[in-house]
Amino acid sequence: MNKEENKQILSLDIQPLHEAVEDEARHLILAGFLERFGFIDQSLNPDLKDMMGTYNKEGNGFFVALAEGELVATGAVTREDHRVGRIERMSVKGTYRRKGIGQRMLAKLEEAARSSNYERLVLETNNSWESAIQLYTSNGYHLVSDDGQRYHFEKTLEV
Repeated sequence: MNKEENKQILSLDIQPLHEAVEDEARHLILAGFLERFGFIDQSLNPDLKDMMGTYNKEGNGFFVALAEGELVATGAVTREDHRVGRIERMSVKGTYRRKGIGQRMLAKLEEAARSSNYERLVLETNNSWESAIQLYTSNGYHLVSDDGQRYHFEKTLEV
């Protein structure tokens, strides 16, 4: 990869999910699943059928990242309980990976979690997703369990 391909995207607009980009966000997430797994099991993703309804609840937030008007990443924080949030639906468009976008989305989700008064965040990722594992561990997430397919991480938020 040359320097230009790995160049950070400086102009990134991270905003709450809105109806105009809901279908595009859904497609980005599903395209990531297809890339990683080679298939999409629609039954495993009921939240994607009505993302606005699912993620527009108190304590939840779904965000999209736009680079020059193009939707390039998604991420969500959802309520586990009144003190704990869950990071979900982190996805970066393939051609935009390794440019700092995941890092910036994660920071936005942590900011949203603090705004919801969460003291701790949890998340899970597949054991084989080395780039995701690196992102989370380099941002202070600690492995708490391994179920054989997924690593489960957590992080205590600084107030």
